[in-house]
Order: sequence, then C-alpha cells, then structure tokens
Amino acid sequence: MGSGQRPLPAMTAAALLASNKALLAGSAQAAIAQLQETLRTQLNQVPDDIDWLAFQAGAAKYAAMPLRHQRPTYPVLAYGRAQAARVSLLDAGGTGPTVVLVPSMVNRGYVLDLGPGTSLTEHLRTAGHRVLLVDWGDPAAQPSAPLSLNAVVTEGLEPLLQAAAGLAQGPVAVVGYCMGGLLAVAAAARLGRAVVGKLAVAAMPWDFTHTASHTHMAQTAQWLRPLLQAAPTLAPEPMAQYFWSLDPWGPIRRIMAYGLETDPTRLEHLTRLEDWLADGLALDSPIAEEMLLGWYAENTAFKGQWVVGGTPILPQSLAMPLHITLTQTDILVPLNASLPFIGQIGGQTHGATVHMAQTGHVSLVAGRRAKAQFYEPLVGWLTKV
Repeated sequence: MGSGQRPLPAMTAAALLASNKALLAGSAQAAIAQLQETLRTQLNQVPDDIDWLAFQAGAAKYAAMPLRHQRPTYPVLAYGRAQAARVSLLDAGGTGPTVVLVPSMVNRGYVLDLGPGTSLTEHLRTAGHRVLLVDWGDPAAQPSAPLSLNAVVTEGLEPLLQAAAGLAQGPVAVVGYCMGGLLAVAAAARLGRAVVGKLAVAAMPWDFTHTASHTHMAQTAQWLRPLLQAAPTLAPEPMAQYFWSLDPWGPIRRIMAYGLETDPTRLEHLTRLEDWLADGLALDSPIAEEMLLGWYAENTAFKGQWVVGGTPILPQSLAMPLHITLTQTDILVPLNASLPFIGQIGGQTHGATVHMAQTGHVSLVAGRRAKAQFYEPLVGWLTKV
C-alpha cells in the first residue's frame, strides 16, 4: 500500500549479488560449500537482466541530478479537531464542482500532484473542478499523542469533508487512493450522501487475504504487536524495506532504466518520482497496528469487523454513486484484493462504475499512462454522474 524511504542499500546489495551470479554459483571452495548451496537456491530466482553496473550507473546519475522536487505548498482551509488537529484540508486550486482527494497515510500525498503531465490535481483543475487535498501531517515532525484509525476518520477526515461541503454549499466528490480509499469509504459510510455526494476509490485493497502481506503479517503478529506498541511511531524505513521485499527486482530495474534515460522531460519526471519515493513518512503506531494486524492479518475490513466510531464499515451501506478503479498489474494491491469490495456493494449504490486500469500501483497516479488510464476516466465519470 506504498513504499516510503527508498531502501537503496538493500537494492544495491541485491543488484551486486545478481551480477555475480555466475561467479558465486561456480565457486567450489569447501569452506563456503554450505553458503554456496544457499546462494544457489537464491540465485536461481534472480532474473538474468539484472545488471550491477547499470544499476550503479543509474544510482549515481540520480545522486548527481541538480533538480530536487519540492513538496507543493497549498493554503490550509481547515484542520481536524481534538487529537487529529495536525490533519488538514489544503486548497489545491481550481474552480467548479469540488473534489476532495484522500491519499494514503503511508506515503506523502503529493504523489497526486507530482509534476506537469503526471498530476491528478492539475488534470482535475484543467477539467473544471476545485481540488482540495487531505494532508495527514507528519507524526514525526508534529509530536502529539499517536493517532488511531478511529481518530483519523472521526476527528480528522470527517470534519474536513464537512468543511469542504460547507465551502461548496453542498455535497462534494471524494476520491480515495490506496489506503485513503478505505478511509474515504469509512467517512462516506458514516456521513452519508448529504456530505459525500460521489465516491471514487482507486487501487484500494479490501480482501487482504489476496495480498502477500496477509500471510506475512499473520505469521509475525505475535512479535510485531509488542514492537508497534513500544513506540509512538513507526519510522518509514521498516515499511520501505518490507514493501521493497515484495518486488525486489522491480525497483532495481527502475534505477537501471533511469541511468539509460536521455529525454530531459522524462528524466525530470523520473527524478520527481524518485524524490517522492525517498521522502518517507512515519506512521502512528496505533494506525500501523490496526492496518498491518487488523486489515492485513485479520482481514477485518472484508469480514465486516472494522468499526469506526461505533459504526461497522460495510460497503453495502454506501448510498452514493461509486467509481471503482482496479489496477491490473499491481503487486501491492492485486486485482483479487480489490474485486471483493464490488461483490459486497450489493444493489444499494446508484450508478456504480468499475474501471479496469492497465497500470501498477504508483503508475496509476504518477505514471506516463496515468492520464489515459485513470485521470480521464475519472473526470468523465465525475462530469456525467
């Protein structure tokens, strides 16, 4: 559900290991016989296209780039209340019907406004919408009592959506991406159509048994729970290492391709993307615990056991038009993890629309095909419904 601080040292070690495949596999020294057997097992799974020198060149090229993406700054329109006062509603500009974007809490939300041509906020503004963006704040930079998912929704997101509806003088459209989709569903289920007139979710997991993380979290829950309860926040690095482990060769190929890119515009975009990936965000430990052990290990959302403010969060309780974007090449949120949400909606929604995007998780919102695969279908639905 995101990647945070890029684990460059681990990627470097993996690329180096891959490039020495033949040497390591052919070693006959008795002193390393046992290690050799272990390496053979691992090396059999290493793709042949992984090139240490190409990776090294890409990493060096990125490090030498003078351009560094600055986080967009927007005026603050409203803050959450009580414990969630660090959560804010930002004005990303535009005029017309209001759309509120709800990003994941695992990564920084400016992935939705990464740069010219790969910016959902830009596309929505151009299409005639006023765009508001939820900012969860940084628990590491803004020390306070750790937030729970319950507080994030009831004291953070819900007051902001109510503020947005007040500014718009009527219900607003809400778009939730990844983990933000679940939070948007919870708020929409509780606030109803008087505040959330339309709801779109994208790359949102629902049945977590279809993710690789379900097994991992279930197996490690016994020691992971006390670890999360021992500190107020979870630093971005452990999450980054974990998500990288789900697809270790994909990011290495990305850095290799970065080294080969010569088009200035494309290189600028790739640099922005790498900067965003490196701009990690800490997570409140109670949120990490409920997300990793509740959603992932125990599958509470799918089972109807996720309760917010006393309200069970059930897809069939949503009474507004829905737009659901499924990502077909998504490693973090496989298609089968998203599909069950549709099955639980039932016949309660008005004009539910399902869109299949031929993208991965991050490329859905920040890739070269994001406009055709996500921005345009979403705007078309917002305009029509």
